[in-house]
Amino acid sequence: MKNIILFSLLIISTNLYSQNDASTLQNLISKDSSSIPFICSYPDSFRKATFIASTYPQGLIKLEEIQNTSSKLFQQAISKYNKDRQKQLWEIIRYPELPTLLIDNKDKSESELNVVLKNYPEELTKCALYFTKKDIIIIYIIDNLIKQFETRFKESIADFPKEVQESYSLLLTRPELVSSLTEDIKTTIILGDVYKRNPGIVKRATDSLNTAISIENKDEYEAWKNGIEKDEGVQKDLKKLAKKYQREEYLNDDIYTKNNYDINIYYIRPYPYWAGHPSWIVRPYWYPFPWWYHSGYYYYPRGRIIIRSMPTYHFGWWYYGHSNYPRKYPKANKYFQDHNYGPRKSYPEFNRGLKVKKVSPRGRKR
Repeated sequence: MKNIILFSLLIISTNLYSQNDASTLQNLISKDSSSIPFICSYPDSFRKATFIASTYPQGLIKLEEIQNTSSKLFQQAISKYNKDRQKQLWEIIRYPELPTLLIDNKDKSESELNVVLKNYPEELTKCALYFTKKDIIIIYIIDNLIKQFETRFKESIADFPKEVQESYSLLLTRPELVSSLTEDIKTTIILGDVYKRNPGIVKRATDSLNTAISIENKDEYEAWKNGIEKDEGVQKDLKKLAKKYQREEYLNDDIYTKNNYDINIYYIRPYPYWAGHPSWIVRPYWYPFPWWYHSGYYYYPRGRIIIRSMPTYHFGWWYYGHSNYPRKYPKANKYFQDHNYGPRKSYPEFNRGLKVKKVSPRGRKR
């Protein structure tokens, strides 16, 4: 966090912009609860779209209302299916063009459909074939929900300037960004007000913050990795936690080949904003990443630990949601605590799990 604050302080020193706007922006950046650091971890095109969209926050509020309706309708439509079939339908909607494609080709034979679907993952193709031939009605329902959402969304931003409309459309491809903006709507409104008056100061500050985050994340990852590799006790606890996390959070989906750690997670499509995320995952969860993406590590059969990255917020939220885990895994817990309260406090994801106080991973009050 030190570098981030230093960069924000540079804003104050300039005489080219309003002192009030600079102070306001600094306060937003320095707050742990603010969505600004999260936004600034994205490439420039998405940061700019976020700033522009925030100048019309009423559109985000309306968009959330539309999403609440479409999500509930989808959940109701698939509630009659068992868990496995629901998971398959959740996979289908991650490809927005797929329902229409299946409807247009519903009268073709399975062999012909296989050709149509040749560029899709094998497991997804099996799901698509099943519903197309055995239960096409649900595909029609999904297709209709998608079209209804798109119509209502376009109507809700129809009176906005073209640049704002384009920004909203781009943000919908990153549902976690839209969710962040609506969940922290107070910050979004303030950010939009500052951007209207001083777009230059917002860009310079957030560009600097993006650079600071990249540097700090790299340094923090190296410190995290080196510490774990030197402590066999921590490694043993992490191995046990990995098994529990995989089992409890239902993150071992069939779409992933077992122990395939070479999956390029950057090409994994999110669940669409209009549908939300699967009901069996309590926290907002937009990308069906494999469990080892969230934990940040995995083990080879002989037990050697491989550290890929820092754990995600989801992993931190899950771990700290179990009040007995610090006692059960004392080595890992001490490592987590030392890292969080030690010289490094900048990492905006895993450490934020410490601050979740309201609901546990199983939905219980703590």
